[in-house]
Amino acid sequence: MELLRLALLCAVCLLPVLVLRGRSPEQAFLLILAIAAVVLARVLALTVPALAQVEDLFARAGVDGGHVAVLLKTVAAALVTRLCADLCRDGGSQAMAAVVELAGAAAALLIALPLLEAVAGLLLGYFT
Repeated sequence: MELLRLALLCAVCLLPVLVLRGRSPEQAFLLILAIAAVVLARVLALTVPALAQVEDLFARAGVDGGHVAVLLKTVAAALVTRLCADLCRDGGSQAMAAVVELAGAAAALLIALPLLEAVAGLLLGYFT
């Protein structure tokens, strides 16, 4: 139900964005940023309980909490990268969007490095 509300908010705000884009692209971009901030704040508020459930599920499964944190940080990096790249594209800078995506991929790799080390250690444990 909340997804429908957020989608409706975005759809209703699309018309002013399109009107502003022709007259004042800067104001249209600022309106997009404001809408994105409102939607993002609401989504974050909705996901906090779900994240607690995921952490509880992994704890009951015996997965180290540090690994869950790494996984969630990697997902967050991917989502932030996607949002920033899309904003860059909407602002008219394809090159900036490509740079943001490259930086996001590097950040995700660095964030996930402890998880990759744990998997490699687990595999090496089987072979020795």
